[in-house]
Amino acid sequence: MEIKILNRELANALSNVGNVISSKTIEPILQNVLLKEEDGSAFLIGTNLEQAIKVKLNGKIEKAEEGSKSIVLPYALLKAIVSKFDMSEETILDISSKQGYIKQKNSSYKINYLDPEAFAVIPKTEEKVKFEMKLGLLRKLTENTLFAVSKKEETRREFSGVYFESGEGKIRFVGTDSTVLAISETESENLPESSFIIPWKAMDILDKLNVESESVLILANEEQIEFVTNEVSVTSLLINGKFPPYESAIPKESEFSASINKNELLTALNRLEIIAKKGNEKITLTFSGNTLDATATYPEIGEGKEKLNFEGKAEISLVFYGEKLIEGVSHIESDTVEMYMNGPLHPVKIKGKGDESFMYIIMPQRPS
Repeated sequence: MEIKILNRELANALSNVGNVISSKTIEPILQNVLLKEEDGSAFLIGTNLEQAIKVKLNGKIEKAEEGSKSIVLPYALLKAIVSKFDMSEETILDISSKQGYIKQKNSSYKINYLDPEAFAVIPKTEEKVKFEMKLGLLRKLTENTLFAVSKKEETRREFSGVYFESGEGKIRFVGTDSTVLAISETESENLPESSFIIPWKAMDILDKLNVESESVLILANEEQIEFVTNEVSVTSLLINGKFPPYESAIPKESEFSASINKNELLTALNRLEIIAKKGNEKITLTFSGNTLDATATYPEIGEGKEKLNFEGKAEISLVFYGEKLIEGVSHIESDTVEMYMNGPLHPVKIKGKGDESFMYIIMPQRPS
């Protein structure tokens, strides 16, 4: 069998499938890519046993053989060769003999096959939940919550995933590492009540895909989830666990409130973070009258101070980890940031003025 494909499309397919391939896997076979012919089309498949990507090659199959054919090729070597070929020219994958050949013009490289029987693939999802949404919207919901998820290996695996929840005309994504909570939601009619925890790695893979599709089909059951576009499908096992009762962490009432210009606040925080990173990584916000004094201190170097105006009623001083505060504020789309506060050690709610689609809850730190 021969596959003829424009080299830039082959390079893009390899880049997409490479999002799940790790050089540190305990199964050496998984450092490679499965090339499979199926129903007259060719696919590249990669997996890490928890997530898998299947990419359709937009090329022409010639000298097709009866039945489906699968071979395993060394991913790193294949990607390196393709990256050195002319992106605007056609590349040929020749897998009709015991070795594979990758060719372009006067160049020909022989690549030995690996045993496809040892290549484990996550089975196709037998869906109990099925719906479609805009890929751009999915990425927005992911971006607004993925940053708040714990990326560390820990015993509470539910903190290492994005919580999906649907019902009552809404889709809600939630991310938390127990110190911050990010909630992003959108309206969605006729979607049944369902909930599951998607590993952060799967959401990160989706965010990195280079595809032209405008929509994505989502299939899920109790064990796994699959995201399908015209070019790529991503399958992932779900996290088996109970997501914490996050709604109890959202303040229902607030004693103090402040509205601040987002650009001015974010600019000030980013400058203070230069000092904060050198010291204890903390930034102090002191609200008094209609003035916000923001400070960061590093005794061996010095101190940074920023003064801003705010609207509202607040007489309180709060200490935050600078990076976590900046992350939350940066995801607000409104020009005005609203902060709702109670005490120096009570959760603070942050949202955009007039925007209920994104909410950020952050725990203040004890003053030094």
